[in-house]
Amino acid sequence: MFGAAMLLGIAPALFFMFLVVRNYTYPRVEQPFFSDPTFFMLFVVGLVAGSILFFALTAFKLATNIIYMALMAAIEMMAILVVMNLKRFRGVSDSVFYGYALGLGMASGLSTGFCFTMASIVESIDVSIVTLLVISVSLTLILGACGTNVGEGIARNLPMQYVLQGLLPLVAFHMVFTVVLHGGDWGGEIVYYVCQALMLVLSAVYFYYNMYVRLPGVVRDVLKMQGIKRDDIPTRK
Repeated sequence: MFGAAMLLGIAPALFFMFLVVRNYTYPRVEQPFFSDPTFFMLFVVGLVAGSILFFALTAFKLATNIIYMALMAAIEMMAILVVMNLKRFRGVSDSVFYGYALGLGMASGLSTGFCFTMASIVESIDVSIVTLLVISVSLTLILGACGTNVGEGIARNLPMQYVLQGLLPLVAFHMVFTVVLHGGDWGGEIVYYVCQALMLVLSAVYFYYNMYVRLPGVVRDVLKMQGIKRDDIPTRK
């Protein structure tokens, strides 16, 4: 069961990683917009951080309360900020992508834990593979997008402004997620499935907005700040 939970936790992150960054690295562009080794290193760091955060949540039983889960969103954003706030990442366009990698890794660690726990414990409603997939995909989308917010703040040397920008949708997501974690105990079956759909829609819309609508312009702006002009930046969708 844990192996299946790991697959559910990590596979969506790898899929969305490929979907977004393929347009910004070789062979789509001759000169990649970031370093692949650093990107994957930060993904692993995020995976470890997400696992630690999940164990903290379960050890202190914080996932049973909406307020604690909202605070968890702030902790996740600050954890990404602490890692990204190194001197080597400040003021460079690469940081936008490194924030994305860190968010995806954190989502993988959290998703693995949540999927395993819900499949093992929740008894009020039979938890299907679809429910677990919704949890994993939603966490991947929202944390990947919010990690990009932090990376953008580091790249622009305005970290707290962009942390707050990503924090609002992440808090809203976690409040809905808390209802899903209770497996129908709060509001019954209808509320349970409505909240799953709401999680998925909220995270997908924010991900699309950040990674497809805004990202090309963000990369162009940060490169311009560095005095770099490139003609191979993907166009926004």
